[in-house]
Amino acid sequence: MSGDCIQRKIAIVKNRTILGIDVGEDYLDVAMLGANRTTLSHHRVPIAGIETPVVESLARRVADAVGRDLRGGLAFVDSPRTPRDVDCSGAKLLPRSDAPRARVIDESLRELLRMRFNGTMRPLSMFPTPLASYFAGCAADSRCKPHLRAIAEEIFASVIEIPRGRKTTSLAGGTFTRFMLAGFALFPVLEVLGVRAFEAYPDLQMRLWSAGVRLPPKRLRKEALRVRRKICTRLAKIVGVTSYQSSRTMDEADAAILALSAAASAATGSLLELYCPPEGRFAVGFDRDVSRPRA
Repeated sequence: MSGDCIQRKIAIVKNRTILGIDVGEDYLDVAMLGANRTTLSHHRVPIAGIETPVVESLARRVADAVGRDLRGGLAFVDSPRTPRDVDCSGAKLLPRSDAPRARVIDESLRELLRMRFNGTMRPLSMFPTPLASYFAGCAADSRCKPHLRAIAEEIFASVIEIPRGRKTTSLAGGTFTRFMLAGFALFPVLEVLGVRAFEAYPDLQMRLWSAGVRLPPKRLRKEALRVRRKICTRLAKIVGVTSYQSSRTMDEADAAILALSAAASAATGSLLELYCPPEGRFAVGFDRDVSRPRA
């Protein structure tokens, strides 16, 4: 069972808040789609300086930032649930004895897209989720930010010991993957808040809802943001949002696309979950029912 990936549709009950969350090392950017689907707002949650226990501290910050009870809502998060060799299927994280070289979720997603688009979709660029030892190395580095170390010590307490104060050599992935430490904390935070959480991929959702417009790479910042704003604005109209804050940054756009595409996809039965018990839940929202073939 640990190597299986179950595919099923995600139903979103009416009057449930939908969150799209972009995860960074120092901030969470949250796009909140209200229960009535007419309002989308942006909220930034600082992570630096969190107290211990970090999950409770961060949960208070998220609740204060959005200013409402989130129980019963859904969240789509730009971060994996755990390192590749950590099992999240139980009450606490545990080492995964059968960790694959690549996540089952990632392989299942690529196969789903291959079948959905008959092999015509440009391949996904997805950095492999590192092992727990990689993140322990990040946290053990004397240059590690204090809040990231605090997160690693609490989240990985049942999995791996983190030594103190070593200056490590350069780690593969660098700061690109270190942000995942904040993501690992966010999933239990959302559980505390009564929110059902899924991993999701903003660039994939942008591509799926681009209406054929080429998505510029993020290094072309001005043009990349312009196109992403355009895609989000189109989606907001589809969903029926009348009070809409246009994204000011790439992070806000990533958060917005996750919330808006989930709402639009769920409305047509095209929001799909890939569930692998040790790895968590991944959501992908198509622009039409996945049971109907493309022409």
